[in-house]
Parts: sequence; C-alpha cells; structure tokens
Amino acid sequence: MVIYLIVSNKIHKSKNTILDSIVDILLIQNIKDIKVYEPKSDVYSDFIVISTASSNTQMNSALRKIVTYLKANGFEGISEGLNSSWILLQSEGLSLHIFLEEARDYYSIEDLYFDSNLVNQYG
Repeated sequence: MVIYLIVSNKIHKSKNTILDSIVDILLIQNIKDIKVYEPKSDVYSDFIVISTASSNTQMNSALRKIVTYLKANGFEGISEGLNSSWILLQSEGLSLHIFLEEARDYYSIEDLYFDSNLVNQYG
C-alpha cells in the first residue's frame, strides 16, 4: 500500500504537527517504507507522503484514522477507492494516495517526484 500525502498552505502553517501526526498514524497502523517529499513545482501540494501496506484492511483502516484525525482538526476531505488497490483522499490541498504493494510497484508514483526534496524516510 502506498500513501501520498499532500499538505496545503492551510496545513503548511502547522505542517510539522499535522505531518508528524499523520506519519505517527501510519506507523501505528504498521505502514512501511514511508517517504515524505517536498515537491518543487507542484501547485497543489506542499508535501507528499508515500508508503506501503500489505492488505486492503490495513489500507482502509489507515484511511479511516487519518480522515478522523483531519476532521477533528477542522479539515474536510473527499475519498474514493475503498477496497481497491488505490485509495485517494483529497482535503484542503492534502492529497493522500494509498496503494497496495503491487500497485505501488506498478504505478511507480515516486518517479513523478524525482526532482523533489526527500524530507524524511521511515522504515
């Protein structure tokens, strides 16, 4: 499973707290190979988080917990793709892509951000 997270200017003001909390949620959900990118030329995103999980259940659970966290902090989101190999969540400039491991390999989304700064890497 792969997770992409894009954090907007609204979230950017408290980006460290929000971003750290979301990464914590991913780690608690046992999501692996988490990478945080800061794209240079992306109008819609300040940060992108990419990660891998092993099942739909794990992917859906992580999405539910992140949506709950965002709502508790005053952000709304739209998601699609539950129970598939790719989940998308968009919220206030935040774009979260959750892929199963095979889908991450197939789509190779990291290649789109080859010129971005790798801010952090976990696991």
